[in-house]
Amino acid sequence: MSDSQEDLIVPRKWHDALPRESWKQFERVGTGHSWFEVYRVTTDVYALYEPGQFQEVISYLVLGGERACLVDTGFGMGDMRGLVDELTDLPITVVNTHTHVDHVAENNLFDDVAVFDHPFARENAVTGRDHESVKRSLSEGMVWKPLPEGFNADMWYIPPFRVTRWLHDGDTVDLGGRTLEVHHTPGHSPDSICLLDREARLFWTGDIFYNAPLYVYGATADLDDFIESYRKMVALSRHYNWLLPGHNETYVDKEVLARVFKTAEDIRAGEGGEYREQDRRGTVIHRYDREGFAIIVRAP
Repeated sequence: MSDSQEDLIVPRKWHDALPRESWKQFERVGTGHSWFEVYRVTTDVYALYEPGQFQEVISYLVLGGERACLVDTGFGMGDMRGLVDELTDLPITVVNTHTHVDHVAENNLFDDVAVFDHPFARENAVTGRDHESVKRSLSEGMVWKPLPEGFNADMWYIPPFRVTRWLHDGDTVDLGGRTLEVHHTPGHSPDSICLLDREARLFWTGDIFYNAPLYVYGATADLDDFIESYRKMVALSRHYNWLLPGHNETYVDKEVLARVFKTAEDIRAGEGGEYREQDRRGTVIHRYDREGFAIIVRAP
């Protein structure tokens, strides 16, 4: 297929890759919410997966002794609040890995919301996103499952939300006998963070890493920041074994981070090797494909 015919961001029939084989290793948890697939990743961590839409967003419910942490609130098509209430009676603290719309869409339904303190995040919390700016995510080819009953696709938008705690690099989130460390990792967005659970040796990566094309070409992305964040994540890797990304697949071996880091450095140096090119609505992008991931950057 020629580059002119191929969409390097949204491949045709992307859903033919579903169901992803890697999810079979986890216990599937039945719920009353068909839009989500819920999996028990460990005894006290649930993955809340939305495979019906192209983004394949994954949020996480992390149980502590006194509170639960909801890592991101998804894309807003399903009833995240109802789902979480079905899974735990613990009070909920939402922590957003960043404030792109597919991770904050139901923040407004929760009373305790923690977000990294950055002007980008502050603006998103105040403004939300109107229907016109998000409706493309429901356009032809972007959704393959029936949307949930009661969801109004013609009125869908991302509401503003109230932040009760502004996070900073090095902060911790105490769940009672379980602590999550905040690590600022810009590159995908300026407000991106990762969360580290040293005792459980788990590392939530949001969108700075997942097993799919990594977007480092948009208005909020920066290749230099991306590389420095990978330098930081690789240095921290002695404290964790498994990555819990925000899309597609979970519980990924940390070894992939060193390969992403090296590829990104090579791309910046002009030594990334072969790439595919496309004009993406006025922005020329280059896609570098590797085993288990790809990196998409703006053309030099």
